[in-house]
Amino acid sequence: MDRVAAMLILLGLLVTVGLLLLALFAVAPVICSCIVTLLYTLYLFIANEESAFHHAQEFENRFWTIFTLLLTTALFFANDSPLAFGQTYPSFGFLLVLLAAYGMHMWDRHQHRKEISKQPGLRRGASAAASLVRLNALGIPVEELLQKINSCLADIDQVLLPSTINNYLNLRFFMQKEREIIKIFEEAQPKALNYLISHCRLGLIFYKVKDHRSFNGKHRTELIELLAVNRISVLTVYSKVVVLHALQMMKLPANVRAEYWVRNIILCTTQDDLSELKTLTDAKGNYYSMNKLIFHDIKSQTVREDILQHFKKQADILQAHMTMRTKRSKLRMQKAWRKVLSDVDDTLTCSGGSYPAGIDKRFGKKVVYPGVLAFYRELDLGTRGPEEWQEGTPGNLVFISARPHFYKDVSEKHNFAKFEKMRARGEDGKSGMHTIPSLLAGDMASGREYIVSNDMEPLAVKKYDNFKSYVSIYPEFKHVFIGDNGQGDVRAGELMFDSFPQHLEALYIHVVQPLSKTHGYAPTRWSSKGLKPCFFRTYVDAALDAVTRNPPLIRLSGLKRVCQDAVSDFYMITTNKWPSENHKSLRREELNQALWSSNQYLNKVGEGDVPLLEAERVWKDGQKIRTPYGIGTILSFDPTFDMYRVELDWRPLNVQVGEKIKNEQPKERPISSSGLETVVETVEEVDEDNETELATQPDSIGALGSSSKSDITELVDEKDNRKSTQDEFVQASESEQGAKDKQSENPAPNALEERPVHPIIATVQGRQIKMYTPPSMPVLSQGKGRSIFSFFGTGGEEEPFKPGAKCTTPFGPATIVEHRQKKRVVVVDMIGWSARAYLREDCIKIISKGILTSLLRRMTSSDDISPAKRPVITKEVKEKEIEFPYAKGITIRTPFGEGIVTRPLPLPTETGDAKQSDVKDTLQESNDLLQTSKQTPTMGICLTSWKLANGCQPIVYCTHETAREWKDAKPAASGLLSAFGSLVSTTVKMITAQQEKPPPPSPPIISYERYFQDGSAVTTLFGDGVVRSFRETDGIYVVSLVRWNMIGSRSPTAYLQKDALTYRLAKGCHEGCSVLTSLGLSGRLASVEPKTGALLV
Repeated sequence: MDRVAAMLILLGLLVTVGLLLLALFAVAPVICSCIVTLLYTLYLFIANEESAFHHAQEFENRFWTIFTLLLTTALFFANDSPLAFGQTYPSFGFLLVLLAAYGMHMWDRHQHRKEISKQPGLRRGASAAASLVRLNALGIPVEELLQKINSCLADIDQVLLPSTINNYLNLRFFMQKEREIIKIFEEAQPKALNYLISHCRLGLIFYKVKDHRSFNGKHRTELIELLAVNRISVLTVYSKVVVLHALQMMKLPANVRAEYWVRNIILCTTQDDLSELKTLTDAKGNYYSMNKLIFHDIKSQTVREDILQHFKKQADILQAHMTMRTKRSKLRMQKAWRKVLSDVDDTLTCSGGSYPAGIDKRFGKKVVYPGVLAFYRELDLGTRGPEEWQEGTPGNLVFISARPHFYKDVSEKHNFAKFEKMRARGEDGKSGMHTIPSLLAGDMASGREYIVSNDMEPLAVKKYDNFKSYVSIYPEFKHVFIGDNGQGDVRAGELMFDSFPQHLEALYIHVVQPLSKTHGYAPTRWSSKGLKPCFFRTYVDAALDAVTRNPPLIRLSGLKRVCQDAVSDFYMITTNKWPSENHKSLRREELNQALWSSNQYLNKVGEGDVPLLEAERVWKDGQKIRTPYGIGTILSFDPTFDMYRVELDWRPLNVQVGEKIKNEQPKERPISSSGLETVVETVEEVDEDNETELATQPDSIGALGSSSKSDITELVDEKDNRKSTQDEFVQASESEQGAKDKQSENPAPNALEERPVHPIIATVQGRQIKMYTPPSMPVLSQGKGRSIFSFFGTGGEEEPFKPGAKCTTPFGPATIVEHRQKKRVVVVDMIGWSARAYLREDCIKIISKGILTSLLRRMTSSDDISPAKRPVITKEVKEKEIEFPYAKGITIRTPFGEGIVTRPLPLPTETGDAKQSDVKDTLQESNDLLQTSKQTPTMGICLTSWKLANGCQPIVYCTHETAREWKDAKPAASGLLSAFGSLVSTTVKMITAQQEKPPPPSPPIISYERYFQDGSAVTTLFGDGVVRSFRETDGIYVVSLVRWNMIGSRSPTAYLQKDALTYRLAKGCHEGCSVLTSLGLSGRLASVEPKTGALLV
């Protein structure tokens, strides 16, 4: 479905909904007004996901309960509602309203409880079981402690009543159970604590343990403070990930200190552990990623900046280890430290041309491109470390999708479910996706702009913004972006390279449309920047580019694995997933070409090659088929190139038809001596009859049916059994056989012409072969039943193949030279190239010249007069009567300006011989010479209105037909009619220009957003300073270093980026500490405004 069809369908739906609403308003205005108001309220609730209604699960639950209450009230009590039985039975209606509201309340609680009870989708492997064995060996009853936590949680989590009502009814009991859970986590040993965190439903515990009104009842705060602050030093990286996930599920705005707990967990993790923490947070297989935690869940700008500064600082420390070649650097060199970012539609899977997902129609919809998953894996694996991907290792695969995010994780769930299916892809499960990826979704604004105005720039800018945020989280990684040229990925890659040239390691673009149609395609601009994107059609080509780069991105064995997986992925595509057999054949040839190129490189470096794809055989050896070159018999098959070796039957058509008729006639029955009639049917006759029957059966792909194949097999198996039967009648037909032998010794004169001496062998591609159909003689028209419109053409009684007539052939236009009626062969000379062809009559189509053709034909000039009627040109009349195109100096107005003929056509040869003049005296003969010598008679026109730098004038060379059109073109007329025509044409152009699409907007200029204001107190690597100004063009802050004392009481000026600045605090001062202000008032430091350095006390 293209964009036009989608917009028409959308318009039709909108019109239908609008008409339906108007009709409903006319019938039932009260109920319709209530429903429209509630729907608009629902839209506001879903669209404003950042509002306070979504800060806690309790708020969302109350909204759905009240919404259901109001909706059912309108349905049951409105006057014009079809379900208004509440007016007749008010008690029953009121009861139904309460039941519906309570049902929605319970359903929402159940869904939320099921969601927060899920464990993070991280594969612990065998380490969990080994940890349990070690803990049991140490005498730590972790299983009993875990069972006790689950028992206390079951007492707290009441299904039928909400926690708010339970706390009023039995507060002391619930507080006792919550205290038991806290005590277990508080007294557990470090190893036992990590085991309990990893195996309990920590998200549900955080949600069910409440902060009560009493002073000693802040149990939720106490529990999270215990895990995120007091015992953070004993937690493993995996346990920290689980705690962060539980806080995200609880919703950070639900507790005022939740953001500071997150900051403390992250700031207490350093170097490689921090990289593992971030990677594991993104590898859970759900919506709650590190990007969502930093840029959506955390509302405080101060906390976010502290975390991002910590990421940058630890990345610098890791880079220092690599520069100094420390022991830690040797361990780090075993990994690629590369994030693989990829688009989804038309990059991972084919969209099938479904708008607005993508435009690629080469594969079926939702088909995984062959080799794409292996390419992801090899890029993630890199060139060092283990040879193959280790199971259970967290990967670095991220998908940047243009599909917009919609209310919580509604759109993301669909993608993650698809990724999970790809994990288990293949028979052994190893050919699927190597890791659980993360997802960065788009937004509604960019998607709306793309659908409404077909502008791809907002999509590109949104992907760039996602990449910018992602790089700030992972500054220690390199990044490879893989997209397609169907939407805005090329432009997004350019923006990434402009802002982060050191982080973007490579840019790969999957070609799904011509490069000229690519949004943002500007190779000249890229060359000046140093951007070198790789455009590829198959992922084998992309892998070949990755292994030949300097330095390479993948290893040689990785290229071979990509090729092997591409072959297996191609075979995994079922027949119903292909749009047609022709698509499958073309994609197989395309992938085989890429495999052949990779094999050339692998053989060059000493690696073994990968077998090419093999086509499925359709036609058997010995089977009769029909090809573009005639009827033939299959001899052999090459599965690599899908080529059949065929023996063509080029005998005359009457011989083939006669043989067919002879085979269809019943055989004479031999008379036995006993007088009994016995019918003998040889295997050859059975095979011929069976072939004729099979040829008439319909088959969409030209292959034999299974039943037909079995029948032929049975007939061949019976061949040996029938030999004995045939031997019984050898003596009876001995005399008849002798007569046939004599006839074969003395063949008839025409017998030698029936079959060629040497067999004609052709190699034909499989998709060019069709089912065999018996030959038949053409039916000639006898002139009866002639159409009443036949007077528009020439008469049917004339010879159709006249010498000199123009015709069309399978090889292009031609001129008829000779017609051999007996052999039904037409000899033609090809027009445009030097060749003579001998073709059958049915391959020739005469260009008819009827009345309509004559009316539409251009009026011919004297050049078209036949040679016999053209007078001979002599010297006396040459100077007087030489005209166009043989004369010089004729002025012609060309599209390039006014010019003069300087090189006319050569004059005809001066002779009185009529035959010689007939051959060389006309322009028609010049064209005939053109067909045999490949030379086109051209004219030279000197452009007098041009003048080159050397003072010369250019010459335009064209044929005499083109020059005559320019010469005969009438100049623009003047007068009233001309003025009126100009007015009309100008008006039409203005209207058309207004309807045309406006020119695309110029590329956005990247301007940096200011963070620190002028006068802000900051700390730099060179000491304390004060911000003086800011440059928006490159994001540089001008900072005065106040701690430096120079001559003249001046301070030096430093030019620094935002990452090199932090807000300044007094030594030993931190949030929450006691301070004394300049006003003489004491207090506590609540927070710091980082943009200005102001302290809030």
